[in-house]
Amino acid sequence: MNDMMHDAAALSMIAMTSYLGRQPILDRTGQLVAYELLFRPTQPDRAEPDEVRLTEGIRATADIVVETLGELGIENVLGGHTGYMRAGRDWLMNEMFTLLPRDHFVIEILETVQQDPQLVQRIQTLSRAGYRFALDDIREATLARTEVFACADLVKVAVPHWSPAQLKPFVTEMHRAGKRVVAEKVETPDDYRWTFDAGCDLFQGYYFAHPHLLAVRRIPPLRQALVQLLVLLSAEPPLPSVEDEVKRNPALTMQLLRFASSTHNASTRERMRVRDAVQIVGTEWLRRWALLALYTDGNSRAVASNALVQLVGTRARFMELAARRLKPDDEELADNAFMTGMTSLLPAVLQREPADLFAELQLAQPVRESIQTRAGVLGRLLACAEAMETPAAATSVTEICKGLAPLNAAAVSLLSAAAANWMANRTGF
Repeated sequence: MNDMMHDAAALSMIAMTSYLGRQPILDRTGQLVAYELLFRPTQPDRAEPDEVRLTEGIRATADIVVETLGELGIENVLGGHTGYMRAGRDWLMNEMFTLLPRDHFVIEILETVQQDPQLVQRIQTLSRAGYRFALDDIREATLARTEVFACADLVKVAVPHWSPAQLKPFVTEMHRAGKRVVAEKVETPDDYRWTFDAGCDLFQGYYFAHPHLLAVRRIPPLRQALVQLLVLLSAEPPLPSVEDEVKRNPALTMQLLRFASSTHNASTRERMRVRDAVQIVGTEWLRRWALLALYTDGNSRAVASNALVQLVGTRARFMELAARRLKPDDEELADNAFMTGMTSLLPAVLQREPADLFAELQLAQPVRESIQTRAGVLGRLLACAEAMETPAAATSVTEICKGLAPLNAAAVSLLSAAAANWMANRTGF
């Protein structure tokens, strides 16, 4: 398990990373006026614009765009400039599309997109609402004068497919029709010269800049709801507030109702409400389970089978049992020990600074210090738990236990087995 804990691939599946690329668009004076935004779900090696745009263009969905921009902020992404963004048919027809602020974006539509009556009506409606459109990747002068063309403000020409003799009359024609022309894939000084002479209004391509990629760490929405629930629970909230917050996470709601019914002989109830379930299991169970669910994507499928969940749950329980062995009457120490084990991997999983994350979760100071510095009894218990997760760690466990009397290596081994059994039972519902 310890190898898995440090596996970057395993962590990357939990703390999702997307990559936002920005390629500058310049006007005829050389001033930056816009960025084309390019989306990738995974880390690019040396991505060409077409490769990036294929990933983001046809298959991009409104929720990815809104999440990514919401994480960084539109001002940070665009810096007051316009954003150009490619849209497929499904995205255009989705009501989530209108979450994009129309004043900040130009929506690019491939000429090859099927322009059926429903799509035409949708684009006309969006155009009347103030959204701006560009016809993208135009490769020949015989541009169809469709109803979608009438809604477009700009036309983007793919420079490698044009010659100076073809482009100049086309640009003149577009200007007569009230369209601005963007020369894209301008890769050489010569490309810039002749597209400029042809009258193009805007320019983009490798000649000016390669796309600059920004890595964006995003906490999935369900996981963010769990964080909000934990913050709420730390303030001893009234029951209706807890009920409302639990309902924001359908997977957690299902787990709560199932656990309350099966464990507390409540299955005979005619109708179990979320409020009833919260009262039955208590806020302490809810807090611990929400913490455990943070190590998954917030989805109920992963709790019982996720190796990282098994590791952190076992670690937390071991530390709680060990704390009770050290000081049987100290409930605060036992609780802090459990919380230390449970939250010890969260900064790595969520890719957050420990101080910021622990402050947000409002963890007790001894818990924060033990994770960050391995100080005190909690720090030594955490070090002992980590050592037990590594094969052939008997020597280090024995050394750590010298500062945890009356614990010894044999007792630690027994407590670890008990913790593993407890975790298996807790995730079996």
